[in-house]
Amino acid sequence: MGSVFDIGVLGSGPSALSIAAALTQRGASVALVAPEPTARWKPNYCLWADELPPAMRGLLERSWQHASVETTLGSKRLARAYVKLDTGALQDALWDDFEAGSVEVVQGAAVQLDHLDEETRVSASSGAVTRARVVVDASGVGSRFVRRVHGRAPAFQTAYGVELRAPAHGFDPDGMVLMDFRPAPRASEPPSFLYVLPLGDERLFLEETSLARRPAVSLDLLHARLKARLASLGLQHCERVGEERCTIPMGLGLPTVRQQVVPFGVAGAMVHPASGYSMAHVFRKAGPVAEAIVAGLDAGGRKRALESGNLTLWPGSQRALWELYGFGLETLVGMDTEEIQRFFHCFFELPREAWSGFLTGTLEVTDLGVVMTRLFRSLPAFIRWHLVRTGFSAGVAPLARSLMQSGVS
Repeated sequence: MGSVFDIGVLGSGPSALSIAAALTQRGASVALVAPEPTARWKPNYCLWADELPPAMRGLLERSWQHASVETTLGSKRLARAYVKLDTGALQDALWDDFEAGSVEVVQGAAVQLDHLDEETRVSASSGAVTRARVVVDASGVGSRFVRRVHGRAPAFQTAYGVELRAPAHGFDPDGMVLMDFRPAPRASEPPSFLYVLPLGDERLFLEETSLARRPAVSLDLLHARLKARLASLGLQHCERVGEERCTIPMGLGLPTVRQQVVPFGVAGAMVHPASGYSMAHVFRKAGPVAEAIVAGLDAGGRKRALESGNLTLWPGSQRALWELYGFGLETLVGMDTEEIQRFFHCFFELPREAWSGFLTGTLEVTDLGVVMTRLFRSLPAFIRWHLVRTGFSAGVAPLARSLMQSGVS
């Protein structure tokens, strides 16, 4: 049946290759199992510049010195640099790091995991069977192999975007538009905003984005709204050189502490419940989680590696932090257009260290509580009531279940 690898990694997206590369760099033998392992990535991957690992500074396609948020209540300029990774260069760099070790690539989706005392056997749709001492599941939201603390239905952030060849487009080349809620749709319609990346004097990426909703806002609606925006900006006749359709699950239940795989990426609930970003979290965690798994294998074998990997991915303090974000997510899901605009107008009135720490997801639990309390007090009374009503009805139980788990410390 073949040799036993130290690690089997399910998936071949940025999360899978990040953890796979980190594992091979620490001397582990790794088998990568995925339906289309070498398929080229298409999405844009962006993050705040201060979240970018130093080793990835050479993988940038574009950077902006500031961002802006526009609502019908006013304009806010955010003095925080933002960057876009070169998607192709990122994929190639991670593949190079991964293939520098002892590796094998197996084509086929993982359809069954058989957990034995000293190994897991991964059966793929192609018929291949891979043996690994530990499995890291980075196969995405559809994974059937991850056990979760609670089964709360995810909300979805959806977006439809286009890249244009647009000479003299008029956008500031040194700034990107993080959110532009103008003009506001009718109160009965779900809110959405425009996201803009000026990619040069003649290139422009524009995306109509819905914040987390349950059910998801349709891509057809976002497509229609973006078409109307392009017309209002005089860009409707520009040549289209690319398209992006995006659906991001938010608020997935955290993985249980003790289970037979180590989840990672979206499968590991690493998407920020409030913002939808995940790449910075993946980059921060890939090394420590890989180190914990490899050290666990060396010190105590398979069982120790699974425990160490899962506890390093989600230690108790970060579980509490993420469930607090989940609490906030539930309040945003039901907000209408006016509430959303007023919420973000107040949110970005907070000191930079407060709103940036919230979006980065690295605050301590007590600091996050201070930020949320300060924001709550600054909001109009009708939004405070909405937060109390929806937050307590949907957000408290998952928080309690996660913190009461045995093994959380």
